[in-house]
Amino acid sequence: MRFSFMFDKIFGHDIAHYIRGYRVLLMVAVVLGALSALFVVVPAYLLQPLVDDGMKTASEPVEWTIPWLQLSFPFSIKKTELTLIAGITPNRLLILLGAIAFLSVLFKSITVYFSELAGAAFSNRAIRTLRIDLANKFISLPLTFYHKRKSGELLARATADLTVMQGFISNITIGLVQQPLTLLVFVGYLLLMNFKLTLLIFTVTPIIVVLVRLFGRKVKKHSTRVQDATAEVTSSYQEIILLLKVIKGFCRGEYESGMFTKHANNLYKKVMHWNRWQLGIGPMMDSTTFLVIPGIFVIGKIYFDHTLGELVAMLYAFAKAYAPVKELARINVNLKTLQGATRRVFDIMRTIPDIRDRPEAQNMPRLQNAVEFLHVDFCYKPGESVLSDVSFNVKVGEIVAFVGSTGAGKSTLLDLIPRFYDVSSGSIRIDGTDIRDVTLESLRGQIAIVSQESLLFHDTIASNINYDGGHSTLEQIQNAAIVAQAHDFVMAFPHGYETVVGDRGTLLSGGQRQRIAIARALLKDPAILILDEPASALDPESEHLVQEAIENLLGQRTIFIVSHRLNTIKRADRIYVLEHGAIVESGTHNELMAKNGRYRDLYNIQFQH
Repeated sequence: MRFSFMFDKIFGHDIAHYIRGYRVLLMVAVVLGALSALFVVVPAYLLQPLVDDGMKTASEPVEWTIPWLQLSFPFSIKKTELTLIAGITPNRLLILLGAIAFLSVLFKSITVYFSELAGAAFSNRAIRTLRIDLANKFISLPLTFYHKRKSGELLARATADLTVMQGFISNITIGLVQQPLTLLVFVGYLLLMNFKLTLLIFTVTPIIVVLVRLFGRKVKKHSTRVQDATAEVTSSYQEIILLLKVIKGFCRGEYESGMFTKHANNLYKKVMHWNRWQLGIGPMMDSTTFLVIPGIFVIGKIYFDHTLGELVAMLYAFAKAYAPVKELARINVNLKTLQGATRRVFDIMRTIPDIRDRPEAQNMPRLQNAVEFLHVDFCYKPGESVLSDVSFNVKVGEIVAFVGSTGAGKSTLLDLIPRFYDVSSGSIRIDGTDIRDVTLESLRGQIAIVSQESLLFHDTIASNINYDGGHSTLEQIQNAAIVAQAHDFVMAFPHGYETVVGDRGTLLSGGQRQRIAIARALLKDPAILILDEPASALDPESEHLVQEAIENLLGQRTIFIVSHRLNTIKRADRIYVLEHGAIVESGTHNELMAKNGRYRDLYNIQFQH
C-alpha cells in the first residue's frame, strides 16, 4: 500500500498504474541500485590509509584503522578507531587497498549494470503497455474527437511524449532510491570523521533547495511548451507529405517551406528557453557548493588537526555526497519534464468516447426485415442542423439511393447507420431495435462500407481484401474480387494477389482501388452495404465496371448508396432526394423523372451538358 502511494505521489496516479504492473522488475532494479550505492563508499575508507600509510617509503609495519563509534551504557557514543589490520608493511597495505578498491568498483559496476537493465525492462514494458492502450484509445474514440484536433499533434503525443516518458521513468525511479542512499552513506562517513565540520559544510543546503525548486518550476513550464511546439512541427511534416501533390501543383513549395521554417524556429526558441533552465541548475549548484572546498582544507587542518590522508578522504566523500545532490536536482528537472509529457498523453487517455455501448446493450442478430429511420435529426454543433425529420423504411435486400446538392447531408445520413455519429433526436431501428441498444461490434459486424476515397493498407491485395480478419481461402478472396470486377486486373500483375499496393494504395489507379474496396466489403459478407460516392472520381470505363459490380449485388444485400453519378443509381428500388437536410422527393428513377421536380433538375444538369 505504501509502495503504491509513493509512486502515486511521485509520478501521479495515471503513470503509476502502469509502473505497478511490473513491480518485480522494479524491485530488482531498486535493490540492485541500493547495493551499488553501498559499494561507492568503500574507496572513502581506503583513501586515508592509502595516503598516510600506504605511501610511506620506510618498511616499518603499519596499521589499517578506520573511524568507528563505540556504544556504551547508558546510551553514550564515543568516537574511536577500529583496527582492521596490524603489523603490515606499507607495500603490502598498498596492494591490499588496491585489490579492495578494484573489487568494490567491480561489484558496483555489476550491480549498476543489472539495476539499469532491470530498470530499462520495467520502464519499456510499462510504456509498451501504455502505447498499446493509447492505440486502442485512438481506435475507440469517435470521429467527432478527430474533427477538433490535428492528426499531427496526436501523432506527436503518441511518439515524442511517450519517448520522453520511456527515457525518464526508470532513471527517476532508480535514482530516487540510489541517490538518497548514496548521499546518506557519505554524509554518515563525513559525520563519523568530523561531525562539526560536516554540519558547517551543509549550511549551503537551503540555497541548493531554493535553486532546485526555482529551476524545477521553470523547466516544467518550458517542457510543456517544447512538447506543444514539437507537435506543431510534426503536424506540419504530416501535412507536407500528405498534400505534396497539391503543394507542387499550386507551386506553393516556397510558401510551405516558409511556414515550416516558422514552426521550426518556434520549436528552436522553446527548446533553448528550456535548455537555459535545464542546463543552468548544474553550474549554479557547482558554484554555490564548491565554495566550501577551500574551507575543508583550511578548517580541517588548522582547527581539527586532520592528516593529509584524512583531508583527502573527506574531500572525496564530500564530492561523492554532492554528486547525488546534483543528480537529485537533475531528477527533479526530469520529473517536471515527465509530468508535462504525461499530462499531454493522459489528456487523450482520459477522454471518454461519446459513442459507446450502453450497459444493457445486447448483440444484434443479422438483419431479417428492415432498416428504419424515424424522425431523425442530427447536428454536429448545437443549433446547426444537418438532418431534419428524416424518415424512411428500407426492406431487406433493397437498394436505396440518396442524391442531392453538395452539403445536403447525404454522407452524414449514411454515417449514422454504423453509429459513427449518434442521432440528435429520433431513432434508427434495425428489425425494430434501436441501434443504440445493441453493441457496436454486433452492429458494425454486419455492415460494410465503401467510401469515396478508398484507402488501402500498405500490404498485398489479398491482405487488403481479407482485412475483415477471417480465415478466408484464396478461392474465397478471388470470388469476391470477381464479383467486384477486380480479378482480371489483379491477375495481370506479375505477383497477382501478392502484389503490394503501396502506401494508401497509391500504386493502383483510382478505379482499381475502388474495386478492391468493394471486394473487401463483399468478403465480409455484410447484411448491409454502404456505398458513399463509389464512382465519383472514376473515368467512364472504371465507373462502368464499378456499376457492374454493384448490379451483381442486387437482391443479395441491403444497399445504401450515395452518388452524384445518376447512372449508377438508376436501378435502385427507391431514390431519396435530400436538400438542406430534409427529404424533398422519393421514388424510382422513372417516377421521379415523371414528377419534373428536383431530381429531374439534377438529371438534366448532368446529362444535358
